[in-house]
Amino acid sequence: MTAEATSGRPFDDIRALTDSMPAADEGACDHVKHVIRDFGEYLSPLGRNTRYAKWLAGWQAKAPSIDRPLIAVFAGTHDVAKNVFGDEVISKAQTRVKSMTEGAAGVRGVAVSLQAAFKVYELGIEYPSADFTVEPSLSEKDCAAAIAFGMEVVAEGADIIALGNAGFGSATAAAAIAFGLYGGTAEYWAGGTGDAASARIKAVSAGATLHKGLLSDPLEVLRCFGGRDIAGMVGAILAARHQAIPIILDGYVVCAAAAVLHKLNPDSISHCIAGHVTAEPAHRALLDRMGLEPMHDMGIGIGDGTGAAFALGTLRSTCQALATLKKA
Repeated sequence: MTAEATSGRPFDDIRALTDSMPAADEGACDHVKHVIRDFGEYLSPLGRNTRYAKWLAGWQAKAPSIDRPLIAVFAGTHDVAKNVFGDEVISKAQTRVKSMTEGAAGVRGVAVSLQAAFKVYELGIEYPSADFTVEPSLSEKDCAAAIAFGMEVVAEGADIIALGNAGFGSATAAAAIAFGLYGGTAEYWAGGTGDAASARIKAVSAGATLHKGLLSDPLEVLRCFGGRDIAGMVGAILAARHQAIPIILDGYVVCAAAAVLHKLNPDSISHCIAGHVTAEPAHRALLDRMGLEPMHDMGIGIGDGTGAAFALGTLRSTCQALATLKKA
């Protein structure tokens, strides 16, 4: 699946994909309900995990199982980060990606324990997207190309994807996207403590003012603020929906990508769950806007897929427990 322009503008094809969504298999959801009922529904043997088992069954169209999990981490750089980190943005991003690809990251350890495939998708680390306080982060053509690149994640053959982000400047971009989609104040979406938070708030406010004429269109919000890594995750989520591959969302940045699609069509992220809520101040507010309840709240302060990977473990255990209940 690609997003090559077959109509007038690159974004036209993205909009068409959000308007034609396959539905979950309700019969498979019923399978889970019957297993729970037969065991003794009043005992609530899986507790809140029952709903996740139903969700997974609906998208897998069978008794839920996790056999080919993928933890996919998208990485990119944003020139707006220079307002916070100076000119070391690229080198800092390269160091972060190197640590992930060579195994010096907690998410890699979780991936090994789950026997999950792990892949980092780099989207132009050496070529940061433009500073959105000065100009749009991407052109429409480049934004659509990044979305198309992200769609390639489905080629890995996974039966579930945990989605993370290791971009630099991505949290500032995510805050600007949230502001552009939902309004409010820069402080609300980019707040925190310290000089870094102050710089983020200033950047989000300046960007929102500069691009205020474009904020009624979610894809324009993505183009103005998102950068290649966030656009890539939009593509990954969209392609996974069309392939009926369930997605576990990780942190604030990943959820900002999902919010773009949710704003276009609320049903477009029905195949997604929130693996956890991070320590990012506005993450829970963003989840609330999309009607998502986090599976876990572990106080994790990073959005590199760690929390989604832990949620993946919970889901796998839930599937195994359900299979055992069926035999009872």
